[in-house]
Amino acid sequence: MEKNSLKEKVAEALQNQSERKFKQTVELVFNFRGLDMEQPENKLNLNVFLPKGRGRDVEIGVFADGDMNLRAKKVSKHVLNKQELEQYAKSKRRMRVLAGQCYGFIAQPDLMVVIGKNWGVVLAPRGKMPQPVPPNVELEPVIKRIKNSVRVKSKKLPTVQMPIGTADMNPEDLAENGMTIYDNITKKIAKESISSIYVKTTMGKPIRVV
Repeated sequence: MEKNSLKEKVAEALQNQSERKFKQTVELVFNFRGLDMEQPENKLNLNVFLPKGRGRDVEIGVFADGDMNLRAKKVSKHVLNKQELEQYAKSKRRMRVLAGQCYGFIAQPDLMVVIGKNWGVVLAPRGKMPQPVPPNVELEPVIKRIKNSVRVKSKKLPTVQMPIGTADMNPEDLAENGMTIYDNITKKIAKESISSIYVKTTMGKPIRVV
């Protein structure tokens, strides 16, 4: 896949989108051939940083005590200390609500045991187990990077779909994000195993790129 070709197809997808009352996502869809996606060598489980951002803000939760907790409250609306983690764990509903509000989580390393024991049943199936972060690290850059990253995760079917931005972004930036995802996928899966690639807006018709 070439960037100029992707840029042209992204522009076509944006031009053909119908008016909606919400900001549509622009997505890439990869279809593979001759691969058993349940085999370890073919499974995709990537976090890809989008160099031009994802086009919308998402919430990142923080699990931390002490000074890290205080600093986290300056950059996140969803901050829990150890005691609050244990209180939430008494209600799966409260845990599920928070998991739904946040795109991802970071945590103080010494809280990971508590999180794994009490929160794993809710966060693990959603692919949202926290990323451990040393308590002395500056949090804003870490959270910014997670906010502008997307998950590329395969299941049983030989296809993956992920956002590359939103419909109010320009085709050049969307294409750069798309090529970054393509480069990461092709480090894991041979280009010859990609049967097709499509670009689409949330409610739009898929347009074939490859």
